[in-house]
Amino acid sequence: MIGLTVLSESEGWLHQLDPTDALTTFCEQHRFSMDRYDYDQHTFLDLLDYMDFQEFEHYLFVLRGPGERTLRLVAYLQQRMLHVQFHLINERGDVLFGDPYFLDKTIPLEGTTGYTQPIELQDALMSLFTGVYPDTALRQPQPLRHVYVETTDLLDSITPTLFDQMTINSLLYIDQSTRHDLPVIELMSRTPVLLAFSDTLSFSVRDRLATFERSDLDAAIKKWHETSVVSNPEQRIGILDYATLTGMPSSHRLFIHRDGIYADYGKQLLLSEAFDLSICQLRQNQLATWEALAPITQLALYPILFQLASAFQGTSQFVTPYSVFELPRTEGKLGPLTMIGIQNNEGCFAFELGTNQLFETDETFLAILEADQKERFDILPERLGTDYESAIQTYKELIYHG
Repeated sequence: MIGLTVLSESEGWLHQLDPTDALTTFCEQHRFSMDRYDYDQHTFLDLLDYMDFQEFEHYLFVLRGPGERTLRLVAYLQQRMLHVQFHLINERGDVLFGDPYFLDKTIPLEGTTGYTQPIELQDALMSLFTGVYPDTALRQPQPLRHVYVETTDLLDSITPTLFDQMTINSLLYIDQSTRHDLPVIELMSRTPVLLAFSDTLSFSVRDRLATFERSDLDAAIKKWHETSVVSNPEQRIGILDYATLTGMPSSHRLFIHRDGIYADYGKQLLLSEAFDLSICQLRQNQLATWEALAPITQLALYPILFQLASAFQGTSQFVTPYSVFELPRTEGKLGPLTMIGIQNNEGCFAFELGTNQLFETDETFLAILEADQKERFDILPERLGTDYESAIQTYKELIYHG
């Protein structure tokens, strides 16, 4: 069986592209198996197991645009799986790896578009240093996504299989300026991890994060619960080691320093003084975390509010089910939260969590939003008076129709 997949690469991140009708027809006519793989959720070892299970004889990667790490991935697969022949061609049909002799026609790639999101690296560094990852509350333990290494000479001390157990779209951050010394060269020849150094970005993500003691962060979250106020006077983009400090699970990251392997950048939770532990042993040690400062859904929301607060001058109040605005907090079970209200000296705003869109609104909208979140529509007729019907209609149109 011949497998075929189409992908693109941006900032070293691999992105699966959807096949066009023409490409699907081509695969059916030539008995190719059109394949898809989730590079965000699965590790290098997962991919090897998958390829072995599928019993491919040949596997063809088709690359849209440049892709140095894609080439390294294909070479890695070929080195680890001699019974499958891997091939890589670009969108023009040029062979970059292997010998796809079975191709007697040009593969129709018109209409498949590349992936253009330019901020994956910044997002990965934010996740590494804050410990916050979008689906942390939904899936535990998380696969290992991001690893911090203090200096390149420590790479030789780390069990090589640890890198094989990182997700394919993951980041190995080395806290030195870019260098290609022997430990780096050996690692890159062994596993196609994505490397970043302290000078990779034009600015330091870590330097733009706020630092808190656990007790101070606890007080800030309680202040949010009681007043809806989230303070970010220095307009920081996040909180260093937020997940660890608040007791959230953060099994997707590791920090490797000279004196051991830690669960956090601030070295509050030591996992091992030895470097030869397996990922399973480290996972077991990661279970020893602090007690959560609040329910996980609330802890997952607070960093979003903190970052939104950085967009405004002065103090902002946030309309959520979990905080006192004009109505008491809701302690019961709630459905998915889709929108947040914001009020400050710049006006009234609403933020859509699904689209990350911010738009201006008014106090009436925020009053209805809070009543909706807390299932208290009964207070609105008196609050809105003769404007009740029209205000509710406007709210519904905006919420449900955009």
